[in-house]
Amino acid sequence: MSIMSKLVPVLAKRKAKVIANILNDPIGLTDNKLNSIIETHSNTAFGKDHGYESIKTPEHFAEQVPLYDYYSMSPYFDRVKETPKLPIVTADPIVWYVQSSGSTGKPKALPISKAGMDDYSIGTTLSMMAFINAGKTHRNVFNGTILSFAAPAKLREINGVPVGYMSGIAKEMAASAILRRLVKPGVEVFNMTDIEEKLWEYAKVAVQENITGLVGITTLSLAFIRKMQNEYGTKLLQEFKGTKHEEKVRKALSDDGTLNLETLWPNLTMFGATGVDADPYKSWIKDTLPQSVLWDNYAASEGLYGVTLLDNTDNGIQLLTNTNYFEFIPENEVDKEDPKVIPLSEVKKGHRYEMVLTNMMGYTRYRVGDMLTFIDTDPYSVHRIGRKGRVVNLAGEKLTDAHVNEGIAAACRRTGAQLADYTVLGSIDGSRAYYTISAMFQNKIELAEFASAFDDAVGANNGEFKHSLEFGALDPTIAVQMRTSHTEGIIKSNHIQSKPLPLSMAETPMMATSVGSGEIAEGV
Repeated sequence: MSIMSKLVPVLAKRKAKVIANILNDPIGLTDNKLNSIIETHSNTAFGKDHGYESIKTPEHFAEQVPLYDYYSMSPYFDRVKETPKLPIVTADPIVWYVQSSGSTGKPKALPISKAGMDDYSIGTTLSMMAFINAGKTHRNVFNGTILSFAAPAKLREINGVPVGYMSGIAKEMAASAILRRLVKPGVEVFNMTDIEEKLWEYAKVAVQENITGLVGITTLSLAFIRKMQNEYGTKLLQEFKGTKHEEKVRKALSDDGTLNLETLWPNLTMFGATGVDADPYKSWIKDTLPQSVLWDNYAASEGLYGVTLLDNTDNGIQLLTNTNYFEFIPENEVDKEDPKVIPLSEVKKGHRYEMVLTNMMGYTRYRVGDMLTFIDTDPYSVHRIGRKGRVVNLAGEKLTDAHVNEGIAAACRRTGAQLADYTVLGSIDGSRAYYTISAMFQNKIELAEFASAFDDAVGANNGEFKHSLEFGALDPTIAVQMRTSHTEGIIKSNHIQSKPLPLSMAETPMMATSVGSGEIAEGV
């Protein structure tokens, strides 16, 4: 047993009081956080424009400050990019920009401050401490190496401020000293852009180290696991032939060339999930990594909103009311010009809402664009987290109508296709995630070429889609020919002004290739 595995449980017990306070007094904490944010940011340009000095209550805050989103905040963000050290949206300087996945069609550069990342760090620490407190054997995660899947923290700069992906930025700014000592491969691998080379570096670390944890974007972790299982076995045996690690690989290697990961990683304790809803993958994770415990959290470019704080992971994700102020728009109000907004204290179990965020990052009454359902209100716990509007998110790519429409148009131009009707379905079949284009063409088209052109076009506008394809979190898109019109079917089922459905999630994997998108004539 390592010194870390002895010391961390002591720290975890101390943090148990903080966790209990979050669970028992969420409204008091979130209201106090709002007061702190208003006081801290009162002298910012945003704070002065909205009369922060006169705001005394949450009700007054909601009356005085309108709802914002990325586009309405853009004038402030543009000023930040020109003068990142001045107090525009935050009292402390902007130190990084997060490259978003481009949920509305184009990636964004979202500003973050050190104070905001300090709150992010508080959340990650509490998540780990809650994991330790949830089971005596959980401390074993500190007896080895945590393999973390992160994207580059530095892609470019805007006026001297770096731009990168949150998974990489969090490793540099939000990870505690404890975790930094345990997490591998390290910045040099996180920053690699060649996916095949990067995954191979992960594979070598996964053999050389005593892996006790896997953390990062859920589907990316699963994609790596599938490659370890099905592709890397023989290659790893050759890589480590004649070394002390050869026997370890040989024991896990089956006659058919696959690797038994339970044998390879006998001490794997934690599977940390983030980025997408892990529910569809739970069965596969349990079957593949039976010795690990799934520990979920809810994070995005604008902050860390919730983590697992209870020892029963079926209870959803608990909101971090100590580091965020939350409001919510009921589902039936989301598309209204002036929607009703309610505080956390008024949400109801089983109801679905759009989240409105205020935090130290400088996002104020900010419509992140996420929809979520409260699985419980004591404590406040959420699940079924997805994007507002028509969005499918299989592997963190957050594919929208805009992405699909642009991709289909580009594929038509590239292949000369004459398109009469189409729909795109997202499916999860076991550990596989993929899209199916069901289309009606007026001329003969090579379907595989059309699907490839679609992937290229969408990937050019959505970095997470491209990354997920390269990483293997998404399988290549499939194209099939439909015989009867999908749009006509919608009109017949509804009314004459019914609109086509360019993007949706298949209710079952079979829907992607058999029903729900017109009668299928052929497929590849």
